Amino acid sequence: MRWGKQQVAGLVDSINLAGMYVMTPRLPDLGEYVDLVFHLPRGGRSFRVRASVVHTRPLSSRRTGFGARFERPPLGFLEAIKSLGEH
Repeated sequence: MRWGKQQVAGLVDSINLAGMYVMTPRLPDLGEYVDLVFHLPRGGRSFRVRASVVHTRPLSSRRTGFGARFERPPLGFLEAIKSLGEH
């Protein structure tokens, strides 16, 4: 994922049609836009998605990371997320 001049790897802890929570040791600021590139486990498709940071969990937490809301997700992305819950 990327924001500003930062480029960081993270782990998607949870995902739904509105957004996701990403565990990562470095946190973007609230309201910042983050560019995410990730692969969904089924189908092998990768997606590039832009999201805005809506909350952060501080570094002192066991699950340090941030919540982000998707901004105009690409075609097929929401359908791919829906299919994760069908199996």
